[in-house]
Amino acid sequence: MKKMLSILAILCCFTFADEFAESSTTLGGYGELHWNMESETMDFHRFIFYIKHNFNSEWSMMSEIEIEHNMVYSDGSDDADAGYLAMEQAFLNYWNGKWGFQGGVLLVPAGVTNEYHEPPTFMSVERPEYNKEIIPSTWFDNGFAFYGTLGDVNWKYSMTGDLNGDGIGKGIRSARDKGVSSTTTDWTKTIQLSWAGMEGLKVGGSITMNDAPVSDTHVNSGDAIGVALTEINATYNKNNMYARMEYGTIGYDNNWLDLKDGNGDDCGGDTGVACDGVADHEVESSSGYYLDLGYNIADMVGCDGDLYVWTRTSEYNKDDADAATEISLFGVTFKPLDNIAIKFETGDKDGSDIMRMGLGYNF
Repeated sequence: MKKMLSILAILCCFTFADEFAESSTTLGGYGELHWNMESETMDFHRFIFYIKHNFNSEWSMMSEIEIEHNMVYSDGSDDADAGYLAMEQAFLNYWNGKWGFQGGVLLVPAGVTNEYHEPPTFMSVERPEYNKEIIPSTWFDNGFAFYGTLGDVNWKYSMTGDLNGDGIGKGIRSARDKGVSSTTTDWTKTIQLSWAGMEGLKVGGSITMNDAPVSDTHVNSGDAIGVALTEINATYNKNNMYARMEYGTIGYDNNWLDLKDGNGDDCGGDTGVACDGVADHEVESSSGYYLDLGYNIADMVGCDGDLYVWTRTSEYNKDDADAATEISLFGVTFKPLDNIAIKFETGDKDGSDIMRMGLGYNF
């Protein structure tokens, strides 16, 4: 009997040792400092702490906790620059080499920057403004996703919480619930495809759909707002050349705004719950794009690392019935290492000068 117990104990030790050898925990994160030289302001915009644990070769847990603007005030301030704390990602992940599953707090797989938004992965000091107004990075919510590969094609299908219809108006940025009291009346459904069959080139696109519920006080009288976001993107980075393009459009159904009071005067606001409860204007679509072109001149000037000289042309409309916002930038981005970026840019936004510097890293 003692021999049997000893054998069982040894087998258990080997089993636990094998599981321990397969498991591992990884720490990481990213951060970025922005200096706006025109307004003479400086902001440590984001600090993100990343934790990943591999239970074995197939099961893992991934998470990101984000702090913005240095601190979160304890007085409950709602100032836009008062600080921000969020669980940006926290999901259980399964991957068997061909397909996988995720469940928890997920990033919506729309566009390039929403999923890959670490500072060294884009040229500009700030994230492209298009990615603020059309695909509102960072966009995350509670939900599930399935993903996999078919040759050179990657695919992903996600189901996350509804958009908040009361916050849509002109654009969907304020409609993100970010997992707080998420509803699943219709689910926000995203289908994403990408192709990487040529060295240095990746082409992709996605479709996101949701019938966003609204409150009884909305001018829609409780009728949901239909949202259909379609985007295409391409990135090329080879032979010292860099190019990235992204175009997105949002089509709305039943997206009425309440902009005027009973006398026909503007009373502010861009949503359907702003004024006297009467529908005044329908937003039918939003759209935008940006195009980056750059060249790595590090070898030409004898610089260690990468030194990109780049330009950006961008335009977007939160309401296609309004005039477009136009942005042009010229910049220099120095990357002494792949995961460190030092950036400078100057340019113009609708006639206003832009001049910014930034530092960014990820690990």
